[in-house]
Amino acid sequence: MSEAKNIKFNIYNPIITYEHRAAYDMIVSHLQEIFPICNQGKCKALEVSDDPQKQKQINDLMEKVEFFSNSLITITKIFFDQLYRAKQTSSQSISQSTAMIKIDMIERNLLERTCDVRWWALEKAFWECITLSTNSKGTGKGKSGTSSNAKAIKEAVDLACTRLEDIRNSYTLYRDLVITDTNGIIIANSNAERRSQVIGMDVSDEEWFQKALETKDGSEYFVQDVSKSKMEDMDALIYSTALRANGDEQGNVIGAMGVLFDFQGESQIILNDYLPKDSEEQTLEGWFSFFTNKDGKVICSSDESFVPSGQMADLPRNHRNLTHAGDVIVSTGSVCGNRSLIVSHKSEGFDEYKGLGWTSHLVLPESAMFERSVTNEDYGISPQELMNSKLIPEKNQQTYREIQRNKGDIQLISINGIILATDLGKAGTSFIPIFDQITTTGNSTTGKMEELLSEMSSDMLEQNLKALENFSKQAIDLIDRNLFERAADVRWWSTDHAFWEALQEGSEEKFEEAAKRLGIINASYTMYRDLVIADSNGRIVANSKSENRDKLKRMNVSEQSWFRQGMQIARSVQFGVQDVCDSDLENEETSLIYCGGILENGQREGKVLGVLGILFDWENLVHPILEGCLPRIKGEVVDGGVAFYVNEEQRVIASTDSENFKIGQVVNLPSENLNLEVGESASGIFTANDKKYIIGSSRTQGYREYKGLGWTAHVVRPID
Repeated sequence: MSEAKNIKFNIYNPIITYEHRAAYDMIVSHLQEIFPICNQGKCKALEVSDDPQKQKQINDLMEKVEFFSNSLITITKIFFDQLYRAKQTSSQSISQSTAMIKIDMIERNLLERTCDVRWWALEKAFWECITLSTNSKGTGKGKSGTSSNAKAIKEAVDLACTRLEDIRNSYTLYRDLVITDTNGIIIANSNAERRSQVIGMDVSDEEWFQKALETKDGSEYFVQDVSKSKMEDMDALIYSTALRANGDEQGNVIGAMGVLFDFQGESQIILNDYLPKDSEEQTLEGWFSFFTNKDGKVICSSDESFVPSGQMADLPRNHRNLTHAGDVIVSTGSVCGNRSLIVSHKSEGFDEYKGLGWTSHLVLPESAMFERSVTNEDYGISPQELMNSKLIPEKNQQTYREIQRNKGDIQLISINGIILATDLGKAGTSFIPIFDQITTTGNSTTGKMEELLSEMSSDMLEQNLKALENFSKQAIDLIDRNLFERAADVRWWSTDHAFWEALQEGSEEKFEEAAKRLGIINASYTMYRDLVIADSNGRIVANSKSENRDKLKRMNVSEQSWFRQGMQIARSVQFGVQDVCDSDLENEETSLIYCGGILENGQREGKVLGVLGILFDWENLVHPILEGCLPRIKGEVVDGGVAFYVNEEQRVIASTDSENFKIGQVVNLPSENLNLEVGESASGIFTANDKKYIIGSSRTQGYREYKGLGWTAHVVRPID
């Protein structure tokens, strides 16, 4: 990782605030005033005493004052240098974490797309539609409408379109989904508004189609990075795979499926989040967030006017040419005419998904790193306590202690000088104003430096509190996006033909087919521990994991919340969820179960035959999210930093520190961090485990049509 060069203090650097420049000038000028006073003292020593010993004592005192004055001038320069370096380092670390989480968010999202397209390609309605259409063309019939199977083909196409629409209704992240025959002719699509333009279109020359036909089996897919497609008027990101005979993962290729992901809409949400806004909710001047592809071209931007998509990013070359997955570079340079901090983080994929080589870029004005706090809220913590806290770098604390020592030394010298002047009798009284002035000047300069140190510690507190708020918002947004996918999954899967056919017929053979189907889903979507089907009486009749079958077979779940919710579902667009809890379906500490009603004949509305329950792999999926949102300095997690989720009852449901913030524990947090409205964030200070912490909190705002479960994410770091 490359980092930006640290600011080297220069009073004329434009990043230095006017107030700090004035303070620096005042301190240095006051300290320089001491030197003529000391010279005056040395001259007076010759006037008031003929005793060489007394003269030497006075001169020694004056030289010590000069020494400590010089020392304070040097410390002042070091202090300002450290102040700006500390702010810069903190800002860089926060910006780096933000850029990392933005690319992580989009990659997690794209991982889900790879699961989706592979599973959907096995849908019965799709391969039956392609098979009928292909067979008809093979016999030279069907186009004229005179063939006896023309009606069957039309019904098959209509059903395929309906099933594609059902997917799009469940997964609102897609602009369209299409299926084609092996010649590249689109047979059916999901978007009714574009159907007349799309069906019959020849896409045989498009890469996504060609690569789909080359996939070896149902476990493979292809993704066509952001590019033009005749299917849309805007740039498309298309995931594809082959359709296979009889929905067999190893079957012959009979066509292709392409899904057009609304990456612009999703990326805009991710990119615009966490950028500071003015009173009119407009992003502040000079702040930009955008993604570039592996060629360095912008594919989506928070500000299309200044950083337009489709063009090479206006960045230093080393930010455009990151070569290895996970590479990070932080530097300063000119962007859109502004001196800026630039952070670039190249994707490293997520889990088995290797990503598309995209890079997340965050740009902010260089001056934003050094802005002074405008709130000046003390949060119940004294400047002295702040200055000695873990929020302030050790170097700054050493400077603070050195200032205190020098202040004490100057005061001690002045006291000794006054005592010496008194010993000289009437002649020595002329020294007292000199030492009084030295004391006054020393106190005023060190006092001003203490004031600036207090300001710095307050600024660092505000900066860290805002960062924790952002991290908590990222944590809740990530889990909401993830759980939105779970809600989409269960709604679509509940309509699968194998499930409603099994419940309608009730035979062991059909239940076995349903279990096999569940197993195929679970193999594609590794974020689930198990998937189960319960009949209308609450008996488990099928599940995805064969190793759990004996335990679950005929288990009755009629009293469990997820089942009762599922039996109330009469429409395929609805779902239910049982919040994190213990469940006898699993041996794990906690379970999170989403459910959907399995309706008669797979209809969009109708009688409930049973319930599909999907058991989300909660611990394994939630911990990487929380770990990724921990506060960091130079890429390393801050010692003692913790991230955790609480439910509506304020009980911890996941934590990166199971010792100090235990599952099931109710943490005693400030009221402003507990009583948040939907989508609201807050920060503050609290005490727990005999430690004082700063905290950032964000309550769920849901995602798209998913309303969330009323959870709150908290991110904390100790200051003791």
